[in-house]
Amino acid sequence: MISSAAFVLFAVLRRLSVALRLLRYQLTVFIWHRAAPRSTRIYGRLCFAYVPCRLTLGPRCSLGDGVTINVARTAEIVLGADVALNTGCTLVASDSIRIGDRVAIGEYVSIRDQQHRFRPGFGVLGQGYDIAPVEIGENCWIGRGVFIGPGTRIGANCIVGANSVVHGTFPDGVLIAGAPARIRRKIEERT
Repeated sequence: MISSAAFVLFAVLRRLSVALRLLRYQLTVFIWHRAAPRSTRIYGRLCFAYVPCRLTLGPRCSLGDGVTINVARTAEIVLGADVALNTGCTLVASDSIRIGDRVAIGEYVSIRDQQHRFRPGFGVLGQGYDIAPVEIGENCWIGRGVFIGPGTRIGANCIVGANSVVHGTFPDGVLIAGAPARIRRKIEERT
């Protein structure tokens, strides 16, 4: 049987590991642009393609294990307060990605402000990219496995269903789902 002292020790060690992870990324990544708030929680390894990078985190953000962040030299990614990026998320910015406050992003979501051009008979190599900023409003919930492409604007208080492929502009307070994603219904406030 495990004693209560062992549980306390485990809790202390877990908090210490989270604090040490944050310190590591403060010294290697965030030191170049803007320090991450002390309330930031990092639960595992992060992958940065380019360091230094322009990544701004709001207070109380949490980043899950295996989150990949690729920010081009002149691009930036801005996460608002209380944003949660779950395990395996990928953010790729050639221009900008802005995510509002209190946004919950499920596992293996890919948010990209650029995508390859394609011409039949030529493939994607050497064809260049289409680049447009991505914006996600506050209080949104992005389900597991969603792809959000360049130029997408999602309003506040929206839900994006799992495995959706999202391109375009969506108003506040709607449920978005499908491949390609479309508005399924307006979200009514419950009393």
